[in-house]
Amino acid sequence: MDPHMDWHDADADPDTDSILLDDPPGFYPFTMLASSSTTLNNSTTPSPTSTSTLRFGSTPRSHRNPRRIHRTPTRAPNAPAENLGLGRRLSQKLARAISFRAPVPSSIPETRSIPIVPSRATPLVDPATAKPYSTNSITTARYNVYNFLPKQLYAQFSKVANTYFLFVAVIQMVPGWSPTGQYTTIFPLALFMSIAMAHEAYDDLRRHRADRAENNKETYVLRVYRGGTTSPEGNRNGIARRDSFTSTSTTTGTRACVWLKVRWHEVAMGDYVRVDQNEWIPADLLLLYSPGEEGTCYVETAALDGETNLKQRQALKETNAVLTSPEALADFEGTVGTELPNNDLYNFDGYLQDVTEVRHSLTINQILLRGTILRNTHYIYGMVIFSGEETKIRMNSNKNPHTKAPSIQRLINRVVLIIFCFVVALAAFFSAMSISWQSRTLGNAWYLRNSRRDNATTVFQFIILFNTLIPISLYVTMEIIKLVQVYWIINDADMYHAESDTPASAQTCTINEELGQVNFVFSDKTGTLTDNVMLFRNLSVGGWAYLHDSDIRKRAADRVMDQTDENTLGRRRSSSTRASGSIRRLSNGIKSSLRGWRRGQSSEDITVQHVEEGVALNPDGEISMPTPPPPPAPVPTIANTEDLVRRIRDRPNDPAVVRSGWFLLAMALCHTAVPEHDPVTGEITYQAASPDEYALVSAARDLGFVVTEKTLKSIKVRMPGEAEPIEFQILNVVEFSSKRKRMSIVVRLPDGRIVLLCKGADSIILDRLSVPNVLVSPTTPAWAASPFADIKGSKEKGGGGGKLPHRSDLAAIPSGSTPRSEFVTSPLDEMLNDRSPYDDAPPSSPPPPAGHNNFTSYCDPPLQDEGWEYARTIYHIQQFATEGLRTLLYAHRFLEPEEYARWSKRYVEATMSLTNRQENMEAAGEEIEKEMRMTGATAIEDKLQQGVPDAIDRLRRAGIKMWMLTGDKRETAINIGHSCRLIKDQSNVIILDQTADLRRLLEQAVVDVKLGKARHAVVVIDGATLALLDQDAGLMTLFCHLGFLVDSVICCRVSPSQKALVVRSIRETAPRAVTLAIGDGGNDIAMIQEAHVGIGITGKEGMQAARSSDYSIAQFRFLCKLLFVHGHWSYIRVSKFTLGTFYKCMTFYLTQGVFQFWAGFSGTSLYEGWTLSLYNTLFSSLPVMVIGMFEKDLNASTLLANPEAYRIGQRDGAFNLRIFTQWVITAWWHTICVVLIPLSLNGLFNAQWEIQLNGSLQLYTLGVMLYFSVVLVVTVQVAYIECHNHTLITHVTAWAEVFAFALWQLVYSAVYPNSNSHEYAVFGDFEGIASKPMFWCILVITLWVAILPCVIAKMIRALVAPTQLMWLQEREKVPQYVTMWEKDAKNHVEGVATIAPEPGRAAGEVGVGARVDKAMDGVHVEEYIQMETMGGTRS
Repeated sequence: MDPHMDWHDADADPDTDSILLDDPPGFYPFTMLASSSTTLNNSTTPSPTSTSTLRFGSTPRSHRNPRRIHRTPTRAPNAPAENLGLGRRLSQKLARAISFRAPVPSSIPETRSIPIVPSRATPLVDPATAKPYSTNSITTARYNVYNFLPKQLYAQFSKVANTYFLFVAVIQMVPGWSPTGQYTTIFPLALFMSIAMAHEAYDDLRRHRADRAENNKETYVLRVYRGGTTSPEGNRNGIARRDSFTSTSTTTGTRACVWLKVRWHEVAMGDYVRVDQNEWIPADLLLLYSPGEEGTCYVETAALDGETNLKQRQALKETNAVLTSPEALADFEGTVGTELPNNDLYNFDGYLQDVTEVRHSLTINQILLRGTILRNTHYIYGMVIFSGEETKIRMNSNKNPHTKAPSIQRLINRVVLIIFCFVVALAAFFSAMSISWQSRTLGNAWYLRNSRRDNATTVFQFIILFNTLIPISLYVTMEIIKLVQVYWIINDADMYHAESDTPASAQTCTINEELGQVNFVFSDKTGTLTDNVMLFRNLSVGGWAYLHDSDIRKRAADRVMDQTDENTLGRRRSSSTRASGSIRRLSNGIKSSLRGWRRGQSSEDITVQHVEEGVALNPDGEISMPTPPPPPAPVPTIANTEDLVRRIRDRPNDPAVVRSGWFLLAMALCHTAVPEHDPVTGEITYQAASPDEYALVSAARDLGFVVTEKTLKSIKVRMPGEAEPIEFQILNVVEFSSKRKRMSIVVRLPDGRIVLLCKGADSIILDRLSVPNVLVSPTTPAWAASPFADIKGSKEKGGGGGKLPHRSDLAAIPSGSTPRSEFVTSPLDEMLNDRSPYDDAPPSSPPPPAGHNNFTSYCDPPLQDEGWEYARTIYHIQQFATEGLRTLLYAHRFLEPEEYARWSKRYVEATMSLTNRQENMEAAGEEIEKEMRMTGATAIEDKLQQGVPDAIDRLRRAGIKMWMLTGDKRETAINIGHSCRLIKDQSNVIILDQTADLRRLLEQAVVDVKLGKARHAVVVIDGATLALLDQDAGLMTLFCHLGFLVDSVICCRVSPSQKALVVRSIRETAPRAVTLAIGDGGNDIAMIQEAHVGIGITGKEGMQAARSSDYSIAQFRFLCKLLFVHGHWSYIRVSKFTLGTFYKCMTFYLTQGVFQFWAGFSGTSLYEGWTLSLYNTLFSSLPVMVIGMFEKDLNASTLLANPEAYRIGQRDGAFNLRIFTQWVITAWWHTICVVLIPLSLNGLFNAQWEIQLNGSLQLYTLGVMLYFSVVLVVTVQVAYIECHNHTLITHVTAWAEVFAFALWQLVYSAVYPNSNSHEYAVFGDFEGIASKPMFWCILVITLWVAILPCVIAKMIRALVAPTQLMWLQEREKVPQYVTMWEKDAKNHVEGVATIAPEPGRAAGEVGVGARVDKAMDGVHVEEYIQMETMGGTRS
């Protein structure tokens, strides 16, 4: 037995006391060390004698007994230990043992030094704050128990109406001031505010639940227990452990190293964590050990940077070789130096210091970030270096998301202020009139001598009397309406994605109307605009371009078969197959499909044309045709890769074929992808660092060059003609970086030669190529310049000559010079009728025997022979880029062994450098990546989601500025911009780069765009340049102004925090603009929370963005339906509801003011109290609520087909001060009519009736007559005049209000106590007046006199000055337009719509948007109808 493991150390210092501590319940045991006051202090400068050093051997003696606390007594200077009492010594040592708090530094350090102590009693302390490091708990909720009430009270009283009603409630409680009671305002206000706060609390409770689910995820943390037990006390709390990973020391009963399953929020800084395959990383970890080759592991970073492809991480070889077990981790000591927490996801600087004070450099390659998932690795060991809110994913999030409120609320607040001023003015006017009337009348009226009131009472009495001009139930009723609007959104079948079984959803309903007022859309790229699927589409090698179209052909053929089968079954013809097509027509149909794809349609959108209906299937499943007609003239098309594969198989010794094979071999070798073998099917798939690499290595596999096995030192490739894979030795890999824009790999071929293979952006690779001496034009025919012919001799045969285009010439070729529809036949090759020189040549020789291969023996031809190939490849690259494809250029260089040895030594030194490591590696790579030879070029289609180009075009037509924010490199972002039509062929691309004079460039760009010099301008900016703009407020403002002017903006290489920065900058620069952010990954959360409206895509990157968003959809194209239909409807509905609510209150309560002229300005209420209080809830609420729930000013198909109608919300076209004034004037007119007409008619025509009612009209009788008139007028005005969509619900609710008032009066007058009828004679009154025909005649006359002017004014406006909305409403009555718009909307919803021609191109090509715009320009509607062809030609 090891004596050091005994509880009582025989060699212990006699002055040192040993104390055994029991673990507190629920707390995992730590080792408490106090033998040195600096043992666990987070000093930024580790001491060489400190225990915070890295040891790869035995543990210091003071660390071996974690449950024994050695304490050195505190002594006075030159005083013996025994001078201190035992109790005092124990208390001092205990205090030191349980506190690791370092003294507060005078300045905050720039780095952190984290001691590695597996056994400790308390959390590590941050020396910068002298407090424990951040816990691993995160929160996305906006409130907690302590700040919910203050924040919500502030939010609720930021609504001016609530503040107004609080003021009214206060003055109402003053005795004698309120004619309507003391508590009639405060109770409803408290109730409605409580409902609103409860709704907000429920929303935040859901966020807390999501946070709790995140924080309560479980992971394994190493716990070291010493002292005679192998059963950690943590198990007493039910914490499970995996026995297969539980280890104890070799001496039984002395130490146990246990992997305990703990919750994420219990993980602390410095903990050892084990993460198993397919588990989330719980915190930012330093990778210490991985069982993968040389310490490698793979993580999926989709939640961070949007890329679903795996990233490789590698542990330091010093730790990976030693820390292979829990025991080794328990003995592990050292110091980890890290940078301070920051939001940089792509870089990390740190070090690991060992016992000899040797520092090992740490980079992002050794860091596993929270929010990533461990893939293809059984497990890893890591150490927590950043936790909780200090992790990089949380540093990129918006820590204090603002409480979102709709923009229309600002306008409502202004209206409330206006009405409040109006109420004060009314109160002042009537108070003055009351005071004047009292002074003139009370002295002569003996019956009023005791009714005199003081002036203050008079003023506040009228304020309280008119306070209901602002409806107290406005906001609560609006919440109910918005809940119904959300119901329509989440139950819209058009926004349901069947493939993923995902409907639309809403996490809030408070900002529905914002969806109808969006000015800017900020969109992520990967997973939002694209499907995150890269498809290899083209390659260029040896001067010829090839189309990789096997997937397109297969889908097109399948659709032909499906269509054929449907036609055959539909006709049910005889068994003898009749067909009017031919195999040639089938082929032409497929070619037509390819042309459709080349015109910009997605691969999924291809429809087969020119296939006649007679095609059928014979019993053998083959296409059966009658005698085919003569085939049409052959259409020259670009060769496909199937032809290339066939030539490689049939002519392996042909020099051109060897050249092609060498290029395909380079594709199979130059990458970092790792092959995976399916154990069931044996199929080989790949895990790659980027979608591009996956597409490239998969294409190489499809073309016969299959990567079967890959390690860090070798790669095996099975090639055509080989029975077994050939092994290539990997010597070095110079990885891709955003600065280099390329990657290189140095490989030793089987024959011993060393070759450098490089791939990257064409603009970068071209500068590093050896340029042929003889320059020819790319239009030189193939017969005049074969790949290995003498160019000079070829020119003498008549071939074209000229200057060879180089990199700079790419920019000189005008964008879009080659129409998209022509490229399917390769404009260059078709122009020359060019074919490969070996197309019709017989096989050069029989296929070689197995084991013989010419591809690995490839040698470069003389440089002068590559001039033609060089020119053609550059031209092909330009064509690929024009098609919106992502292009890469491959190059190679054979190295001499001596040259490689010298370079390898420098490169290894660069990889081991502690400072400027990345820069040194890039410089070393630059030394060898020169004078390379061109190998070939590739083009990849980043497959867009269905309907994305059409959706973006519709957003543009709606006046919405589209910004794409992506972490991809600039070239990729620009290519995607072309694919999704953010960048058009005629666009002027303005690139902002940090190396330029940004201020001069921005100012010049603003001037050019304003003057129209840059038509359809698109700005491209990267994250580094954006960081510079952020440092200068003036530059950022100038950039935002440029963003307002241009058509689109593309931000590339931006971090999540920079995405939020862009959104925030636009919000601050244009405070009235409404911003919308849409994304699908955790890296988009900050942007989503920063925007006015946040949309989450429920895609392949999980639900993080969807949970943090306001609304979520499954596909980007559904955004159009969400904005143009539901957003527009919600804006119109909320606007009309708000205006209608103010209108009905003003119409009703102003009758009190008019009545005061007959009541001596006494403040007497015209209406009985209970009846008065029920107006807003029972007798006028349904019409405005129905218009807020069901109003449709235009049909859904009309709104989708005419995005221009969306601009109504952007310019506040449904609710503004001008429109509000019109409603107010209408309310005043109706008030006057409702009061004066009944009074006049009663006095003029109904004297006999008045006598029969025992004298003149009673107050209650007059009030009922006016009340009923108001109900009729308001109901008709709201439900029929202002409502466009009249349905059964409209009619039922409208007349329900009228009958409800009549029924209430019948019941109320019958049950009202007669003894209480001294002030308002309620009892039996309504039965009496309802039996008089004149009562109903007065109601009808009042209704028509009040409503008729409104109807006439609406008709005149429609005839004289029709609006865009009126124009579209008129077109909805024309069947041809309805059919056309319904078809267009259906195609958009299904993702098969084509982009309409741009407005104003040519006569006969004017799109719907152009016609609407033209109608808006003031052309008379009838005149414009005559200008159009109404026959529905665009069906």
